[in-house]
Formats: sequence, C-alpha cells, structure tokens
Amino acid sequence: MNDDRQNDPKFDFRAPEDNMQKWEPKKWEKQAFQGVSPFDFAMRQKNEEKKRKEREREAKARMYAYQSKGVANLAEENAKSVNAQYKASKEEAKRSKEEATKINMAASGLGVEHASRNADFEREKAWKDAKRAEAEARKDVNMAVAGFGVEQASRNADFEREKAWKDAKRAEAEARKDVNMAVAGFGVEQASRNADFNREKAWKDTKRAEAEARKDVNMAAAGFGVEQASRNADFEREKAWKDTKRAEIAAQKDVNMAAAGFGVEQASRNADFEREKAWKEEQRKEKAKLSEFDMARALF
Repeated sequence: MNDDRQNDPKFDFRAPEDNMQKWEPKKWEKQAFQGVSPFDFAMRQKNEEKKRKEREREAKARMYAYQSKGVANLAEENAKSVNAQYKASKEEAKRSKEEATKINMAASGLGVEHASRNADFEREKAWKDAKRAEAEARKDVNMAVAGFGVEQASRNADFEREKAWKDAKRAEAEARKDVNMAVAGFGVEQASRNADFNREKAWKDTKRAEAEARKDVNMAAAGFGVEQASRNADFEREKAWKDTKRAEIAAQKDVNMAAAGFGVEQASRNADFEREKAWKEEQRKEKAKLSEFDMARALF
C-alpha cells in the first residue's frame, strides 16, 4: 500500500474555520421532538442552543477572515452589495410608511368602510344612552302603581302575622315568671321532692352520729378484749426475742478469739503479715540502693 499523504490534497493545510464541521440537525430530528412533554421541550431547547452556537461560530469565523485578510475579496463585495440592497429596501419601506400617514382615506376608497364604522358607533352609542335612561327611570318607579302592590301587601301581612306571634310568645314567657307551682298543680311533685330531701337529710345525720359515737367506744367492753389480749401477747413475745438478740450481739463484742478457738488462725494471719512486711522493707532498700548506682563506672 502506497501512503502518499504529502501529495494528497485531502491532507493539505486549511484555515481553522474551514476545518470546523458545521452542525446540522439530522433528517429525523427536524420532525422529532414536536410534542408537549418536558423531554421534547428540553430537546428542542438543546437543538436551538446548538443552532445559536453554530451561527455564533460562523459569525466569528467571518469576522476573523475579515480582520485577518484585510483585502477585499469576492465574498466581501457580495456582502456589501447585499447590505446596500437591504438598506435600500429599508429606506423604501420607511418612505412608504411616511407617505401612508398623509393618505386621504376617502380618496383612497376607504370612505365606505369608515362610514360603516361611524354608523356602527353611533348606533351603539344610542343603544347605551337608551339603557342608561331606562336605568334612571326605574329609580322613580312606584311599586304599588306598577302592579307590585299585591306582593307587597302579602309580604306586609306575613310580617305582621309573624310579629304578632313573637309578641304572644314573649307574653307567655313573661307570664310564666309569676306562676305559683303549688297552685298550678305542681304541689304533689314538690311535696314528694321535699319528702325525699328530708329523708336523705335524716339518713345523713344518723350516719354522722354513728361516726361520732364510734370515737368513744371501749374496745375491751365492746367484746374486742380477747383479740386485744392476743395482740398484746404477740407484742411482748416479739419484744423479748429482740432483746435476746441484742444481748447476743453485745456479748460477741467482748469474745476473746484466742480463747474461743480462733488463736491458730489468728497466729497464721499474723505470721503472713509479718513476712509480707519484711519483704516490702527489703524491696524498698534495694530500690534506694539502685538509685545511687553510677552507670558510668559500671561494666556496661
């Protein structure tokens, strides 16, 4: 295989703006993402951003070519001619707009439409004035003369009837304040309630008297002497047992352990204590002797 890249025009030097790959939407993307879902909206926004960046890149490339070459070429001349044509069209549109402000609509054939609009305006204005006049006239209408007297009379009759009923109810309520219950036939029920109250009061007084009487009862005379004597005997027996235990504890304080048979064990403990004490003294002496040892003069 002969690799002749040096003579291949494909690998010749090109300007950076010519090496850029222009982005264009794919064929299927032009018809895709046309729905109303958030995903479709995001994809459309993304494609619009790509188009904007592509236009920006092309503008920068043209600006770079314009500023770097510095020599008028065919593309620049074409652009100037296009700009001149565009400027001329704008001037023509501006002139046409200025002339349109001075056109006589009637002379231009638009008088018929204008007259129609004026007629519509006047008709609507007359209709509104008529409605306002009707609204003002209704303010002074006499309802009785206009045929509403029957309904008004009916409402007045209802009001008076309801007012009379309320007055009667208020009079009944006021009259009940002065009713004598005994005269009105409620004496039997009142007497029954009074009897119940007196009976309950007497029962409570009896209970209070019994409670007061129980405070002065002599338990021995009331037949409780046997139980009381049993409790007293239990108390004395428990008291004697406690005194015996206290005496035993006090006697144990003066026990001679040697005479009681504990002398051998006590002697063994004393011997252990003395032996441990002597060993501790020996260890303290060795420690003190080591603290005075001269490491420099040792055999190390």
